[in-house]
Amino acid sequence: MNLAGKASAVKTQSGTSPWPDHEHVRGYAVLELPFSSGDLLGLRVWPQSDFTPWVSVWHRTPEGEWSMFNDGPSLDTTCPRYWKPVLERADLASVDVTWTGPNELRVEMDEPQLKWTMSMRASPLLRGLNAVSASLPLWSWRASPLLRARELIAKRLLGMGDIRLSFTSPTGHETVIMPEQIFFIDTAEAVLDGRSLGEPVRLETNPTIGGVPTPARPIFTLGQAHMRITDLKEYRRTRERVGADSLGLRR
Repeated sequence: MNLAGKASAVKTQSGTSPWPDHEHVRGYAVLELPFSSGDLLGLRVWPQSDFTPWVSVWHRTPEGEWSMFNDGPSLDTTCPRYWKPVLERADLASVDVTWTGPNELRVEMDEPQLKWTMSMRASPLLRGLNAVSASLPLWSWRASPLLRARELIAKRLLGMGDIRLSFTSPTGHETVIMPEQIFFIDTAEAVLDGRSLGEPVRLETNPTIGGVPTPARPIFTLGQAHMRITDLKEYRRTRERVGADSLGLRR
């Protein structure tokens, strides 16, 4: 197993979704990592999207307040594009993500200050499921019966609880997430603004964000997501603006 190699194989580029009327992201993510402190962390690393590459760190306090810290050009081209209505805080930040080994990842952020390390593993069952999942065509993620079957496998065999692979985000984007390969997070440590978050834990019930359930156990995934465009004029303006900004031009 070499997740660092798999992650680096996703080349940095902008493009469009192969699904008509959708925008997309592709890369890797920590879907959820619950800690014994009651805090939750998440990570999204998308080298490919309709806009520009970005990294986002998600944090939920023990009281249930969500924040997203985004290393990208703007909040409307990063994760708050889909989640902003339910966020207590959405900021731009400098986030450094480094593979320190084949299956070991380090995440560092400047404000708030975060130092987070983790390692991943795959059981024999997970390796078999990943091999099958990686071989399935893209259209299989649009078929509701196949999505429901994947959700059932995640619940019954992988202990992820009642997750949803298709949902409507708080901004109204009809979304399908595609965890093509899944790995368990074996060990993790995180210090946020000088406070240790404790040990990784498995929760009895699924956390939610904006009514959308996230995994009840620490999960790392390689995959992609596709979101139906809600405002075509806004989408085109944003793509044009990002393209101009990348050339050093302001419109």
